[in-house]
Order: sequence, then structure tokens, then C-alpha cells
Amino acid sequence: MHAMPLAKPRSLDAVARQARLVGSSLVAPALLLVIAINILPALYGFYLSLHKVFFFGNEGFVGLGNYVELFRDPFAWQAIGRSLLFTFAALAVAVPLALLAAMGIRRLGRWGSVLLTVLLVPWAMSPIVVALLWKWILVPSPGGLVGAAFNAFGLPPRDLLTDPLLAMPTLIIVAVWRNFAFATIILIGGLGQIPRDLYKAAAVDGLGSWESFRKITLPLLAPSLLIVISMLTISYFNEVQLIIGLTGGGPIRQTSTLAYALYHTGFVELDQGRGNAIAAVMFLINMGLIAIYIRILGKQPGAAA
Repeated sequence: MHAMPLAKPRSLDAVARQARLVGSSLVAPALLLVIAINILPALYGFYLSLHKVFFFGNEGFVGLGNYVELFRDPFAWQAIGRSLLFTFAALAVAVPLALLAAMGIRRLGRWGSVLLTVLLVPWAMSPIVVALLWKWILVPSPGGLVGAAFNAFGLPPRDLLTDPLLAMPTLIIVAVWRNFAFATIILIGGLGQIPRDLYKAAAVDGLGSWESFRKITLPLLAPSLLIVISMLTISYFNEVQLIIGLTGGGPIRQTSTLAYALYHTGFVELDQGRGNAIAAVMFLINMGLIAIYIRILGKQPGAAA
């Protein structure tokens, strides 16, 4: 009786190649879907930005003409300034508010989960529905909540959405009200990753609550803060539905941001070429801001974890 010859063992390189092949075949469908949904439309949008394109046809290649025309327009620079003002003002309110809410909800235990569910309702609502709701709240007549409050205190009615000085702050408040709960969820998760032993050690060393927050919580929360600030920046800088629903870019263009200019140029004036040029500029500004955030928050100790 002859012994069966043993199969030659495969080399580690062959096993690694097979593992990579299996992994690539599993990732490929999702990667192709991302390319089809995101990358190809973005490339086509950039292609259109190099042409004079209206809804009814392509009038030809103009190179960087749409970009030159855009940056020569003083209203475009004003729109960029308003977009940055809207974004940074909303961030300055939303991020600290979300951090306070996250810390408070963690202390409340089960009741904190109930409160978080309530806070998530605005985020789950459509922006247009939020705009309609706040438009009713802000009605200056006694039929609106703000109008009724003014009337109760004997104050003259004031339409906050048509006031050139108050329209932008009002929009910022509505945008923060809608989105800060989303940031709260991420920060709750980040706080849960910080070891409790660090706070016990800090207490033994005589550190107070503020020192523990500054030296432990903030540095170790840097990765979560980076995610929150980046995603809220994209959300606020690109916000257009609330503006359409509440102010329509007015009064006297005081709430006409770059995102609203994109909407008006591409979908009202039907200038697809210049509209896509605005979209490309918005993309570059978003990426530039996020790169700055990564450079700042990436230096924190928690970002390397």
C-alpha cells in the first residue's frame, strides 16, 4: 500500500494574494456604486463649468470663463463672505451647545436617552418643513408665537425675517436648532470612549472639574470634534433649503449665500455652466476648511488614538 503524496503547501505570498483578491471582489461593487453616484457626476459638473451651458443647450467651451466671470462679480464675493459668516457663527453656537448637551445627557442616564430622542426630532425633519414651521413661529402678527410674545409684553410687532439686521441671526438660530442634536450624538459616543480612570487619577492629583475638562476631555475628544465640526461645516456652508423657505435670499440680499447663488443661477436663471462653477468653488472652500480643521485638531493627543 503506497502512501498518498502530501499536497505542497502554498506560500504565504500566494495566500496573501488570494486574500487581497477576495477582499477586492467584495469591495468592488460598493466602490463602483460610489464612483457612479458621486465621482462621475462631480467630474461631469466640472466639465459643464468649462462650458457655456443653459437649460436649452451647450453654447460651447469657454475654459475658465465662468470662473473669471464669477470672481469679477462683487456679489459673488459678498455671497462667499455671508456663507463664511453663517457657517462660523452657527458652528460657534452649535458645537458648544452640543458638547454641553452631550455631557448633560450622559449624566441623566435613562432620562437622557428620552431627552436625546426629543432633540433629534428637528434633525429628522425635512429642511423645508422646518422652514415652514419657523415661518409660522416668526409671524409678526399675534397668530405667530413670536408675534404673540411681542404682543404680551406690549412691544410693537417685528418681522425678523425681513429685517436686514436680524434676518441672518434668525437663520443661524434655526439652522443650529435643526442640526445640533446630530452633533450631540457623535459627542456622546466620543465621551464614552474616554476612560473613567483618567478622571479618578486627575481627582487624586487635585485637578478640579475645569482642569479635568481642559486637560482630559477636550484633547481626547478631538477626533469626535473633528468629525462634528467638519460635517456641520459642510451642512451649514451648503445650506440652501432653509434660506429658500424662510427668506428667499432677502431682505436686500442679506441672506444670499453662495449656496443660494448656486440655486438661483442654476435653477432660476438656468445658467448651468456658471452654476457648476459656483459648485466647484464651494467644494474647494469646503475642502480647504476641513484641511485646516485636520491640521489643528489632528495635533491633539486624542487624534492619534
